[in-house]
Amino acid sequence: MAESENKPLLSVRGNKVGLGSWLPEHFELWMAGLHDVELGLYSDGGFAMPNREREAEIFATSAKSDRANFAIYALPEEKPIGSVGLFGNDPHRQLGTFGITIWDKSYWGKGYGTEAVKLTLDYGFRFMNLYNIMLDTSGFNARAIRAYEKAGFKVIGRRRGANIVAGQRYDQIFMDCLASEFVPPEPGWFKL
Repeated sequence: MAESENKPLLSVRGNKVGLGSWLPEHFELWMAGLHDVELGLYSDGGFAMPNREREAEIFATSAKSDRANFAIYALPEEKPIGSVGLFGNDPHRQLGTFGITIWDKSYWGKGYGTEAVKLTLDYGFRFMNLYNIMLDTSGFNARAIRAYEKAGFKVIGRRRGANIVAGQRYDQIFMDCLASEFVPPEPGWFKL
């Protein structure tokens, strides 16, 4: 179905999730996620009350040329549950940076995030010609680190005590995934 019928256009489909375009009605989900303290702490270790006007600008321009920014939809119902993307991309050196948030906590710990990570990595390597995709997360976010490792990321370093959450210091964990080491999702969502 077309986006004009308020159905998402899914660019990538897996078994549990599809990655697709943002619809205007997703803005309220975006804002709710930004106002959720727990999501903020797991995302970047901080929590700042977002400015609605500024976030509306970011949301409206989320499909910039240097990034792949997708809404994550739970399948088969195509329910929006989060966002995932590659940003800060350097086509010359074939580098990208990964980010993900699952807003709907009822989907946490059930493999939806791991599949979204794998599909996004595959998209970045296959269609954006990236070679190295990296991310960083807080050392206390063990669930995310496990999901990233299942998807193909490896820990490449840590910045000790770099994150402060609720007055406690945690290491900042750096991870990357290389195209030469990545195992695409099976059965492949894309075949020639």
